[in-house]
Amino acid sequence: MPDIATIIEERVSFSGVAGQIEGMLAYPEHDEPQESLLIVGPHPMLGGDFENNVVRELADLFAERRCLTLRFNFRGVGQSDGAAILSTDNIAEFWARSRISDEQGFAEDTASAADFLITTFDQVSHVVGYSFGAWLGSRWASESVNRRQSDEAPTTATDVRSVTLVAPTISQHDYSHMTRLNLPKLVIASSDDFAVPADDLRRQFADWSDPKELILEDVDNHFFRGHEAWLSDQVSTFLRGET
Repeated sequence: MPDIATIIEERVSFSGVAGQIEGMLAYPEHDEPQESLLIVGPHPMLGGDFENNVVRELADLFAERRCLTLRFNFRGVGQSDGAAILSTDNIAEFWARSRISDEQGFAEDTASAADFLITTFDQVSHVVGYSFGAWLGSRWASESVNRRQSDEAPTTATDVRSVTLVAPTISQHDYSHMTRLNLPKLVIASSDDFAVPADDLRRQFADWSDPKELILEDVDNHFFRGHEAWLSDQVSTFLRGET
């Protein structure tokens, strides 16, 4: 990656299926970005928003290194349109199943964010998802590649070069698309993550398509508190090998 640069943050709003979605662009002040990163955050039922410590660290770090980054709030979070996520019914369902029924809506928000980044920068260069966002981001990348291969979308809309999954929710969501996704992929998790059993992750990862890399370290369970810079360095090292 290039040397660190001063960054600008720009609050944006773009159209989604449920209304306007609130996002934050970050980019270098004096240099033209050479790549773009779509950053997909954790579940809004767990307080996931674009100020999450992992999401913010990744966005700022890569903007400093001359990328255009976009992070966003799902529907019903922050200033994004939609019914409030934290309802009595949602809370009961989430704690029973570790998910809620309308998660397809968050997939639609992810696709809308990708479309906005494509409009802004012509392409999504890399996708980075954290926790629940790892499922959403990798699914979008897989569907995007499938559309490209079937000539259903313009090349600029599908020019994704890598996917990074941070603490992927393998116990709650179906990651079978990873067995078919041939993009370079990095998977990072804490070896003591309560939500990502290390042995289960190793077993699933073994079936995922190449090229791939798995990093398991003891880094504050699921949350990476105090290890945000370490995490960003791992992703940066990976992307240097893919750009």
